[in-house]
Amino acid sequence: MATQHILLVTHPLHGHVNPSLRFARRLIKTTGARVTFATSLSVFNRSMISNQTDQTNLSFLPFSDGFDDGRISNAQDRQNRFKNLKLYGDKALSEFIEANRDGDSPVTCLVYSFLLNWATKVARRFQLPCAPLWIQPASVFNVYYNHFNEDITSLEVRDLPSFLTSSKDTDKAGHAKCQELMEFLKEETNPKVLINTFDSLEEEALKAIPNIRMVAVGPLLSEPEKSVSRDESSYSRWLDSKTESSVIYVCFGTMVELSKKQIVELARALIEAKTPFLWVITNKPNRISGTEGGEEEMEIEKIAGLREQLDEVGMIVSWCSQVEVLRHRAVGCFVTHCGWNSTLESLVLGVPVVAFPMWSDQPTNAKLLEDSWRTGVRVRENKEGLVEAGEIRRCLEEVMGEKGEELRENAEKWKRLAFEAGREGGSSDKSMKAFVDEIRGDFV
Repeated sequence: MATQHILLVTHPLHGHVNPSLRFARRLIKTTGARVTFATSLSVFNRSMISNQTDQTNLSFLPFSDGFDDGRISNAQDRQNRFKNLKLYGDKALSEFIEANRDGDSPVTCLVYSFLLNWATKVARRFQLPCAPLWIQPASVFNVYYNHFNEDITSLEVRDLPSFLTSSKDTDKAGHAKCQELMEFLKEETNPKVLINTFDSLEEEALKAIPNIRMVAVGPLLSEPEKSVSRDESSYSRWLDSKTESSVIYVCFGTMVELSKKQIVELARALIEAKTPFLWVITNKPNRISGTEGGEEEMEIEKIAGLREQLDEVGMIVSWCSQVEVLRHRAVGCFVTHCGWNSTLESLVLGVPVVAFPMWSDQPTNAKLLEDSWRTGVRVRENKEGLVEAGEIRRCLEEVMGEKGEELRENAEKWKRLAFEAGREGGSSDKSMKAFVDEIRGDFV
């Protein structure tokens, strides 16, 4: 029986690369398929992944998108990169498919990550089956599907993805990409969507759309990050010195950074709470903030006047291995922007959260954490959209206090179910095998 060859192309953002690479590795291990992993050259130049691999059947196809150092300075850069990804990505994938067409291992399927809808047209030109790898929950996919099919959703405006509610350029662009994806799926005769979730977490959502088969292939949890250039011994030793479930971990991911007013309110809340915290503040200017265009001031500079008080209570670092931190016995709460990777990691590792959503799917993820999965408490903004120190402190006290016991019990439940889904022979392995079998039987 011929080995399937999956060409997997992903957007060069950290939050796309991680689950896509994890999917590739698990697909190979589970099904024996060959995977060629295609993405921008900047991903390799910035050491987000290594171009070398000791895993059989995994190879890489890097291509230039014109931003090989990965530096995106403004909205025009983002727009140009999207154009280049489509232009040069289409060329790289087409040439690769053509070159392998008559060889020992022709491409038999194309999988593309969120935002790279142009890959569908590449697959159609070569008459290949294709499927998107949706890196958000099934529930969010359903929100978009219903919206673009004029079905009413029961969510309040504050719980909807910002792509559907905001007039900012980044959100309008996301809106257009989601609409385009839904239109492409309508044109498919047997549409499938691979989703980074697991069956027991979103059982109803995965079956909510009759004409689209959603395949749960998660949890695609990132591997613990290791880098010789980053010394993690200081924060590791600091965590080791703390008692069980006593530390608040604060991280807002690699894209979203806080406005000066918001970061000061958060800093004051942590000082007033007098609870040990580990806070990740990246050494980068704002990329997406509360104001269109962002600010150029470094985040760490915004709390310079409070640094001494903060250091008396907790620890501030510019980087950490999030999976390793969340696994640590000392961590009792995760203050998160609710990006899906971070949200899934909190569930898989059994850590209750203070949900602090900013944009994209994060408001919906926060709603799910608080009301459906019941592992967190969501902050409430004031009329100006600012979350005040008192509100942050209230949420911290709930999660770290008596209510935290209930939240931790729920988190432990999802941790057990995630383990069952992700273990060898679990539901995710079975879904991947079924997907590859369908490529072999139905499409080829």
